[in-house]
Amino acid sequence: MSALAATMTAYAHEPADTTWIENAEKVVIVTSDTTQQIQIIGQKGDSNFRLEKKVPINTCKMHKDGCDKYRAWKPYFDFGVGVNTPLNVSDGYGFATFRSWEIYVGFRWGYTPEKALQTYSIGLWADWKNYGLSTDKMLVKDGDGVTFLTDYPAGATHRHSRVKIFSLAVPLLFHQKLGRNSKCSFAIGPVVNFNLRGRLNSEYDMGDAEQQMSIKDIGYRPVTIDLMAMFNYKTLGIYCKFSPMTVFKKDKGPQFKSLTFGLCL
Repeated sequence: MSALAATMTAYAHEPADTTWIENAEKVVIVTSDTTQQIQIIGQKGDSNFRLEKKVPINTCKMHKDGCDKYRAWKPYFDFGVGVNTPLNVSDGYGFATFRSWEIYVGFRWGYTPEKALQTYSIGLWADWKNYGLSTDKMLVKDGDGVTFLTDYPAGATHRHSRVKIFSLAVPLLFHQKLGRNSKCSFAIGPVVNFNLRGRLNSEYDMGDAEQQMSIKDIGYRPVTIDLMAMFNYKTLGIYCKFSPMTVFKKDKGPQFKSLTFGLCL
């Protein structure tokens, strides 16, 4: 019973209340999630002796790994690759879906209220978009900064021309798990793109020589907003992005929007 007394003292952290009991007739211990109740009935020379004590217990110390404090904010790594489908394209401009693609990579911070199935996140992505032509023309810029189509030099082969846009994107997403133990979830929300660089890149061969042309300072919109939806199973997902705003400013180039489908992590 000395061990019992020592145990009571350790839980209660009150050395002055230590009670020594010899030859207890009956000991009852009831343990809940947060407390332990000890009842001692009878002892040597006193069958009417009664002692009850409740002591708090630290359940974290009872587990090897302890207890982790709930973290409402968590970081997430994002990576996605997809194909762009230009929509509502100006007459004469033909963009090819599988020559048009997007890659993004970055991080998000997500806030999940305790015991909730919803997460709210904000992040920062680096985003590269390409829109490749399917026509026999190439993209150039005139003295007023207007992008238009022109012919390749006579005899040019292996011709490729595209619009390239680099952005820093801020996703603002709402996530919903499909069940407390579900491995599936979906997310929706806007993505604000701060477009930092735009170029017209054209490549072609003249005989055995490869020619490359890059034109900067084109009339793209500095800020655009995409609408994004994702469906995830564990860490793998698919995404769709619709860009309701045109890539170029009005009267600065071909007017088109885009729809993107891809895979994401």
